[in-house]
Amino acid sequence: MAESFNLSRRGRLIHERQQYFPWFLLATVLPILVSPFTNLEGNLWQRLLLPIAADFLVLQSVLICPRPVQRLRLAGGYYPYRMIAVIAALVVWIPFVIGHHAPPILHGPVLALICLFYLLTAIRVVQVLARIEGVNWRSLCLGAAGYVQLGLTAGQLATFLAVIRPGSFAVGRMLPGEEMVERLTYFAFVTLGSIGYGDVLPSSPMAEFLAVLLSIAGTLYVTLVIGLLLSRFINDRIELLVETEKESARLDG
Repeated sequence: MAESFNLSRRGRLIHERQQYFPWFLLATVLPILVSPFTNLEGNLWQRLLLPIAADFLVLQSVLICPRPVQRLRLAGGYYPYRMIAVIAALVVWIPFVIGHHAPPILHGPVLALICLFYLLTAIRVVQVLARIEGVNWRSLCLGAAGYVQLGLTAGQLATFLAVIRPGSFAVGRMLPGEEMVERLTYFAFVTLGSIGYGDVLPSSPMAEFLAVLLSIAGTLYVTLVIGLLLSRFINDRIELLVETEKESARLDG
């Protein structure tokens, strides 16, 4: 009885958060949309766009997850994850304040913190998806956002690797004003989509390992999420059909 109560309360808490799922999808796409217009050495708006988009993503990442409840343990915990989120929301403003990236001694730790936040968020999205009861357009938004979040996470991890191990990637010709994180996020999505243009290449064992992991993770995510949502949709249809037949039988009787 207690477990059924926990399950119903858990489902209720997640249902309350579904209003944020479409906003989370927008938040994951926004950094990609604004990246062509950002420039750390440009005017005020060009320097403002990326930290604003990043903070919007941090905010929505926190909002999609319900409050703690028994048997609902998400990656990173409740309060530690929010602490990491606050710090991540602050450090993305460092390039805006100083006009360039953090000093080399701080660049690696800052990127490590941002990578940790992105990675925890990606895991939490999958955990929330696994606990959603039923399928609607909001849950589909979360599923799509999870795929984009996976690409953003891989882009941050690749950037972190390029900083701590220079030469890990052969990035080719970068466009004027293009940042390494933008270039490697592009590489992440190209790899995630199994396109492989070949203009950005891993050139170290660790970079190759990351590319392999991303290819596997992308395939697994799409397979698992489609299977999960499809099974939930089929179960909902079956339950509706059973209830309809019971109601018809009651009226006929």
